[in-house]
Amino acid sequence: MRPLIALAMAAGLAFAAGPAAAELPPYVYQQARDAAGTVLTLRVQNVRRLPAGQTQGACALTGVVTDVERGSAERGQTVVVAVPCISPAWQPMPGPFPGYRHDVLGRAENVRVFMSGGALVRRGLDILD
Repeated sequence: MRPLIALAMAAGLAFAAGPAAAELPPYVYQQARDAAGTVLTLRVQNVRRLPAGQTQGACALTGVVTDVERGSAERGQTVVVAVPCISPAWQPMPGPFPGYRHDVLGRAENVRVFMSGGALVRRGLDILD
């Protein structure tokens, strides 16, 4: 009888932990982009990368608005966008989208950003060059 109780408890703990976070289907990202109140094209001036030794976190992309598709920004305005980033040392694993490679962002000249409430939406950055 005790082995059954242990098995039931183990199953309960596994269920309580829930499924591992998984990558979302593409339509979720497209819906976020479609709902974004601000869509801008930026000429990248600077990317503050992750600190040495850090493999995942937030980068800061500074750019000048070159085109406004949606929103109240103006051409020539400087914008700073917090972008989820990973380093080349980041180890791929199952789960949600980890972020953009900071070394790739650092080489980008132009990007399109989809923002809502001043924040980047999920997968809301396209490198244009």
